[in-house]
Amino acid sequence: PMILSNGQLHRHLSRRKKTMFPTLLLTERPDRVAYNLAQGKIAIVMQGNAFVLLLPSVFYDFMASMDDLYHTYWTSRFIVILRYLGLFITITLPSLYVVSTAYNPELFRVQLALTIAGSRISVPYPAFIEVFLMLLMMEFLTEASLRLPKMIGSTATTVGGLILGQAATEAALVSNIMVILIAAVAISNFVIPINAMGFAMRGVKYLLLFISTLFGMIGFI
Repeated sequence: PMILSNGQLHRHLSRRKKTMFPTLLLTERPDRVAYNLAQGKIAIVMQGNAFVLLLPSVFYDFMASMDDLYHTYWTSRFIVILRYLGLFITITLPSLYVVSTAYNPELFRVQLALTIAGSRISVPYPAFIEVFLMLLMMEFLTEASLRLPKMIGSTATTVGGLILGQAATEAALVSNIMVILIAAVAISNFVIPINAMGFAMRGVKYLLLFISTLFGMIGFI
């Protein structure tokens, strides 16, 4: 087949053609390429293409940023911990909300459990539908921000998200806590420095949400 970019070459070099996770690192930063070459890795360069393919790659490579090398030791470690914390939040928070509201409300303190129950008292459908609809709207806003022109993309999605969240809560379609949860999930997903891994984690949270909806805390664990 005709290969026009290193992205296509990445797909052909992967053992599993339909895997969700990236197995090779694709970058356009010269300092990352030089650093990985110094670490003993292989760089594949294609003429006329700005991206370079680095192999072999492990999970940590997709969570590391080259800016970590330019900070002090404890500053870079703190930023890395923040990334993994954001990764944990974006994957588990929607599922944990469904598990705690539908199956195990005793996980929270009484005051917090009553606050969540009070905010959902007017919502007409189960927590899973509520979470799924809001996650879907978040995905639409994210894709719209990528497709719209840069001059209006961020403004349109920000205003759209504010209007959507306020209108949904006033219409009692979602709870106030759900809007806060979705905002936390959306922000946490963008702390992943490599887009390919960020896209994969966006799919993982739906898989975990589906399993948690069927099996509760056992499925979540």
